[in-house]
Amino acid sequence: MGGETDFWHDVSNHMPMARKPRDWDTYFIDLARQAATRSSCTQQHHGAVIVNNRHVRSTGYNGTPSGFGNCDEGACPRGANGDQAQPCVGLHAEANAILYADPGQREGATLYITKQPCLECAKLIANSGLREVVVPQPPAGEPSDAKEFLLDCKVRVRFV
Repeated sequence: MGGETDFWHDVSNHMPMARKPRDWDTYFIDLARQAATRSSCTQQHHGAVIVNNRHVRSTGYNGTPSGFGNCDEGACPRGANGDQAQPCVGLHAEANAILYADPGQREGATLYITKQPCLECAKLIANSGLREVVVPQPPAGEPSDAKEFLLDCKVRVRFV
């Protein structure tokens, strides 16, 4: 074989590779982070994944409605110049994930999101059939109005 390394060489002298811990929460939060990379928002990228019985049912990211121009193309008044006083025409990641999942897929499911939801999204979550929200640990001092609202609505909230 003229010095080429044979792919099927004897591996009996090699130690098995250490396996990374298999953590479902980390896996699904990472998928939400990946969904966030699709966002065209010029202000922030946010992602969401709806999971039921360890199966992804829907994903979402923040951005403008279908058929409307993208934020990074100047279609959003706020995104065009970064002026927070201007209206935002984008939908939040949670709303998009909920919209693209059938009601039966949402019933009793878990929503993984890249940051705490706003109060408007918390209302959608509470009425969607979702029973749990999993969020990365927020920075100290970040308001938790939506968390308290969700807990009042019997939706479990976990920080990982």
